[in-house]
Amino acid sequence: MYKTLTFELAREAVRYLIKTYGIKKMHIPYYLCDVVRHTLAEEGCKPVFYHIDDNFFPDADFNKNDYILYPNYWGVCGKNVKKLVDIYPKLIIDNAHAYYDEPTGFACFNAGHKFGYKNSYLWIKDNRSETCTTDIDNKATERQKIFTKLHRKYSETNLLNIDTDSIPFIYPYLAKTTEEADKLVKQLKNKGKIIYRYWNSLPESFLEYKFYSRLVPIPILPDYID
Repeated sequence: MYKTLTFELAREAVRYLIKTYGIKKMHIPYYLCDVVRHTLAEEGCKPVFYHIDDNFFPDADFNKNDYILYPNYWGVCGKNVKKLVDIYPKLIIDNAHAYYDEPTGFACFNAGHKFGYKNSYLWIKDNRSETCTTDIDNKATERQKIFTKLHRKYSETNLLNIDTDSIPFIYPYLAKTTEEADKLVKQLKNKGKIIYRYWNSLPESFLEYKFYSRLVPIPILPDYID
């Protein structure tokens, strides 16, 4: 069972875990929002960076009892989460892109504001507790329908193998080249769509650089289907 805590922002959940468990070192991926790294630094927790592979799976060796933060990238990496949970007892799942996923791991948190909700939640494994009620509702159904339509539209040229059972934050489209990615971004922007690129630049020698330079995160909104 899980103890549930409510926060306004996901970074507050990370801060709570560091303080509560006295975490001095945490493994985090290079390919991640800077907010997490800054939060660790502010709390005196040393970040130990790791790489990910083509499937967003950690390309690193961890000790059994290490604190490892793994992001459910875009909300489509649920299968990776299941594998990692079975291996590492202190795995912390960053579900900032997977608001509707069930709690799992040693701890996991989401980010409500990304999905239009007021609250973000942190779940911590605690056999003495019962999972509390949250304000997560059935908007998930409509989001998944739009996600499915976007996948039908882009799947033939998308280089990512996407889990279509997911209810993600965005539709991640990996183009063959940076030029093709930029062209798609320009096309969407010309239609009045807002496209953000994730996250800050990484060295070109990193495998993750292709995600930074060639991945187009398409918002899951009705008017992005056309």
